Amino acid sequence: MQNLDIFPPSQRESAVDYVINTIKNLLLEKKLKPGDMLPSEGALAESMKVSRGPVREAMKILSAFGIVEIKRGDGTYIAAPNSKSIVDPFLLRLILSDANSREMAELRELLETQIVTLVIRNADREHLENLEQVHSDMKKAFEASSGSDKKDLLEYDLKFHAALGKATNNVLIEAIYGFTMELFKPYITKTYENRENGMRAIALHEGILEAIREKNITKAIDATRKSIDEWWCIFDIDKGNNPQKD
Repeated sequence: MQNLDIFPPSQRESAVDYVINTIKNLLLEKKLKPGDMLPSEGALAESMKVSRGPVREAMKILSAFGIVEIKRGDGTYIAAPNSKSIVDPFLLRLILSDANSREMAELRELLETQIVTLVIRNADREHLENLEQVHSDMKKAFEASSGSDKKDLLEYDLKFHAALGKATNNVLIEAIYGFTMELFKPYITKTYENRENGMRAIALHEGILEAIREKNITKAIDATRKSIDEWWCIFDIDKGNNPQKD
């Protein structure tokens, strides 16, 4: 972190916020990147003109968010993009947004119609093979299920959507889609409480996959919208303009 421009804190932010925002801005400016080792606590405090306490607190917060990785006896590093975090700030904000079911369904439709389009345009053979394998595994798991293993079926369903996100070949969309699908976990689990609904979910996935195989964007978008419409029906979601909060 040499020769970096560090601006003084504003009067409105705490010292801890200042340290966090400084690291964030350095990342946005590409002056820090994954794998970079940060200066020592003392050096950071000196360069930012704050005491060590706020630096220590800021590093704990950034570690919880998966931004930095603290290696005891070694140092503090900018974490890799796929590192695990205790709290995902983007997901937490979505959870706390108090969105109703209609808003969630609209978000999912907006994302998934674009995702299947990008999959058809960008996916390579490995991505498509992964999608096929995940879907095949999911069908086998559903056929072998007794109706009591909803957790396993949830994981297979999420793996299918994760494979879709990865097949876009766009890491930003993959990440945003992954966060979004986390919000749908309770709904997906509920889907598999009813075997008939579960069978329809499998068939709808098959329709999306078939359109991707054919590289038919119109068909893929239609299949995706059909899947979302089914979701509207299963959970009796009001499509009106003034829905009540769930």
